Amino acid sequence: MGTNLVDAKRLLELSAGLGALTLVTTYLVSTTNGRVAPFIPIISEMPFAEPESSLFSAGLTVSIFCFILLAQTFHRIFGPIAREAGGNYESWNDLIRIMASFGGVCGIITVNFHWNIHPVLHGVTAGVLFTSFLIWGTFANHLLEKSGRGDNTRRLAVYLGWGFFLFMIIFSALDSQELVEDGHGFFYRLDNPPTVDQDRSTYLNLTALCEWGMVFSFYIAAFTYRKELEGTSI
Repeated sequence: MGTNLVDAKRLLELSAGLGALTLVTTYLVSTTNGRVAPFIPIISEMPFAEPESSLFSAGLTVSIFCFILLAQTFHRIFGPIAREAGGNYESWNDLIRIMASFGGVCGIITVNFHWNIHPVLHGVTAGVLFTSFLIWGTFANHLLEKSGRGDNTRRLAVYLGWGFFLFMIIFSALDSQELVEDGHGFFYRLDNPPTVDQDRSTYLNLTALCEWGMVFSFYIAAFTYRKELEGTSI
């Protein structure tokens, strides 16, 4: 039976490593082929053509699916810690598991239904993905700190993730406001993704920069959970 088990620590490394590698590779392919602005694209701009589309979808689907599996393992690991903490932590642990799993499913939808073809579905599921992962990471960090197993890098990554997320929303709103002043609707960008030959506003570039920062804060935080998964199987 033991030979059929999957090492959770290795699965975490695969999930985070493959996700980061997929994004960097997709960026390099799309920018060197001249299809995406080199500085700095919204992540969802990159998979509009092949081979970027297939690379992006396949790599991130596997990465996110691995995280969905890991969410179940973390729920099991956090169970005794939550019981010891008392209060509502056990209920929160159950809720966070559901939230992370649902967010992961939304993430798989996001990376397979691209912005240029399915703008509303892509946007809504991306929002759920980002929010659920931020909340999961916040809960996990808080619970581990409460049990005396905190990590400074993890804490910083969680704070940075929320900061980048909030500024991403602010800069996106400011970019939309500029579009309104130019005679477009507030949600013009939803149905009209930026193209490589268009002038990019400062706010759009800042939105993209914050999105990249937020996503890589997820990956940095993910690697700090390796020690929590030592000797654990899926």
